[in-house]
Amino acid sequence: MEKISEAPFAQVVDLEDSKPYGAMLSDVKVDYWRNRFSNYSKESYKVLPGDILVLADAKPETASDLRRVGRMWTFVSVTKVTEDKNESDTTSTSFKVKASKENQIDGANKSLFAIFLTNVSSNTRIWNSLHMSGNLKIIKELLCTDSVVKEDCELCPVQSDGIWNDIFGPSLSSTLNDSQAQAVLSCLRRTHCDHKATVELIWGPPGTGKTKTVSMLLVSLLQMKCGTLVCTPTNVAIMEVASRVVKLVKESVEGDPGRDILFFPLGEILLFGNNERLKVDSGVEEIYLDYRVKRLADCFAPLTGWRHCFASMIDFLDDCVPQYHIYMENESMKQSEDINGNEIKEKECRKDAEVSKVEIKTFLEFVRERFKCTAAPLRSCIFNLGTHLPKSYIGEDNFQVLGTVISLLDSFETLLFEDNMGSEDLEELFSHSVDEDFSESIVDIKYMLHERRSKCHSVLRKLWNSFSRLNLPSAMNIGLLKDFCFTKASLIFCTASSSYKLHRVAMEQLKFLVIDEAAQLKEVESAIPLKLPGIQHAILIGDECQLPAMVESS
Repeated sequence: MEKISEAPFAQVVDLEDSKPYGAMLSDVKVDYWRNRFSNYSKESYKVLPGDILVLADAKPETASDLRRVGRMWTFVSVTKVTEDKNESDTTSTSFKVKASKENQIDGANKSLFAIFLTNVSSNTRIWNSLHMSGNLKIIKELLCTDSVVKEDCELCPVQSDGIWNDIFGPSLSSTLNDSQAQAVLSCLRRTHCDHKATVELIWGPPGTGKTKTVSMLLVSLLQMKCGTLVCTPTNVAIMEVASRVVKLVKESVEGDPGRDILFFPLGEILLFGNNERLKVDSGVEEIYLDYRVKRLADCFAPLTGWRHCFASMIDFLDDCVPQYHIYMENESMKQSEDINGNEIKEKECRKDAEVSKVEIKTFLEFVRERFKCTAAPLRSCIFNLGTHLPKSYIGEDNFQVLGTVISLLDSFETLLFEDNMGSEDLEELFSHSVDEDFSESIVDIKYMLHERRSKCHSVLRKLWNSFSRLNLPSAMNIGLLKDFCFTKASLIFCTASSSYKLHRVAMEQLKFLVIDEAAQLKEVESAIPLKLPGIQHAILIGDECQLPAMVESS
């Protein structure tokens, strides 16, 4: 309240009661927001649900102005924001508010001002998490008097420790030093323990490689398909960890010598939160929830999605000769209509015919053009499916087949566009069924092309049948698509406050909670992710002596 003169504010141009009447809800419209880029906040102000505003009949310069005789004002909380159309760099001017008391301000007869004070979304989430029933395994373990004594689970076999050394030891030792590698292995040993809730601590002052250590830990948990939630206190911190993990995953794919890199399998990794505050860039865009939902909505669309793309290419490979004959008939009918047009429009038709007259394509030209038009959306669809669908969900075999289709399409296109390809020979070749076997040598380019055509057709059919058996969500329901992304991901990134949204999703796969920069997180705020169903083990990373990212001098 001391800095109320520097706070973002706007003049109210419309204030109306909102349904249900009597609930102290109002629809507010303001002209535009001032002081958005003041020193009051580190970022430009944008209206968000949870904002606390002062609605007053005059713009106060100090908190004491509100106590002046005759001054009318009230606290209101923003409950819903209406996004303005064509509004990219300005904040919304229409929103719904709930008043703290019966509104005594007459918006029709007085000038009103809305002044931003703070946002209480995070505090509300903390309060609700503390009072909701949920997973208390780790919290009870921490509060137990003898929890420090019983560090190891008595039911887990000791010899299993050597398994993790054999599996991950070589890769960890090549990247991390001994203490960092041991810290990761200590955490990985907890993955198969369901008997006891545990808390691990990875501690170290700045510069000791905590971020590199946690990145390697997360990649290892991802490889094990162990459901993991990664939280940090701030958007900047979560973006840093997420970008490092994505980079490591891509580097591991690029380092596989026996594999052609057509797309990166990132479907098991998910990042969510406020886009503007996260400042999502190209490095992590492919794992960001909103971006993924858009790409999957395109793939699952009933008229233009994967079914349409697959069917179009299968039909082309099956029936390109009949399609060409239909094309010729249509072109012949167009030319006949031009010749037999009525005399009144004869001059117009003649001009149009001169402009639009196009020679009938040869079979080779037709096939090349039709292939390009059909292959482009199919390639894009396969790229999105391979990038955004979890490999564990579609199956390793189907994932490999996606890459095979791209390779076959490229090979088919290369042969189809060879200079020595003849139109009549190609038409004769494509008149045969895709399943027909030829006795001629495959050294001939025509029969190599037939072989690619036949194989591509067969692989697409197999992929069609496999994807038809998957329970893919509807593209028309964005909520179902988001739930699908949440429930199928095994590595999820968000701030501790944003993890509150996961309490509304029926998630069963989470087992590990990793909190980076844990010393910067309020203890009560950590209850939000700790109480999520399924969380069995927590790993805290940080340094209790580390200063906050920004220090303001008074």
